[in-house]
Amino acid sequence: MIEPLAVYFEHCESGWHVPEAVANNHILILVTSGGMTYTVNSEATRMKKGDMMYVPQGVIRSAYNGADQPHEMYVVHFRYIGEGEGLPLLQDTIPRFIKLHQFEYIKQRFSLLTQHWLRKHLYTGTFCHSILLEMLAIVNEETDSSMNLDKSYSIVSQLQNHITTHYRSAIPMEELAELVGRTPNYISRIFKESTNQTITEYVQQIRITAACDLLANSQMNVGEVSEFLGFCEQSYFNKVFKKLTGTLPSTYMKEKMKVWE
Repeated sequence: MIEPLAVYFEHCESGWHVPEAVANNHILILVTSGGMTYTVNSEATRMKKGDMMYVPQGVIRSAYNGADQPHEMYVVHFRYIGEGEGLPLLQDTIPRFIKLHQFEYIKQRFSLLTQHWLRKHLYTGTFCHSILLEMLAIVNEETDSSMNLDKSYSIVSQLQNHITTHYRSAIPMEELAELVGRTPNYISRIFKESTNQTITEYVQQIRITAACDLLANSQMNVGEVSEFLGFCEQSYFNKVFKKLTGTLPSTYMKEKMKVWE
């Protein structure tokens, strides 16, 4: 089981630093703006917007940004007890650094993870485990050279990048097929095989993750969020939102207000 110990979004002013020390827990970091230098076992890596790093427990780490270089990042510290969940990174002590192909999607997932962590509801542990497991799987997949050589993986990554950039608009299957030079039937099949989701389900997941972020952190009401995310009718938005989150967007918004109060 993946158990988060701390989940937060941090704005780090110029001169921020983390002294050299042993990492007591596993850490996952996503830089959302600016840049910093993160050192693990004496190997320094420059991280900027769109970069993510997995830092395994037990390594020696330190970090800093420049005198005039503030940055922002999502961070989760967690412990893991289990047999690896099928992910090599949970069984070894090798740090993993990636330049994300799916930055907007991962940013949304981190935002949702933070919201569940703050809520402390009955199923917080389950939601946090599943979101973290998904993000760690993406890290493992994108750092696995054998996967990067696979043609289907490359095509699915292109499709995901296009969807995460244009998810607010209708994306015809023909447009996606033309993007990668394949037929609609082909991309539908390999997308399902690679992600265990249909393309429609993937689009809906990204839209609803964005909706959760907007409902919790903006002044937009439910109707405005529905329209902003490209849903043709608010009733359909409500239906998809409840299917993926288990609650209506209006109820979700009220619960978020209670949390922040």
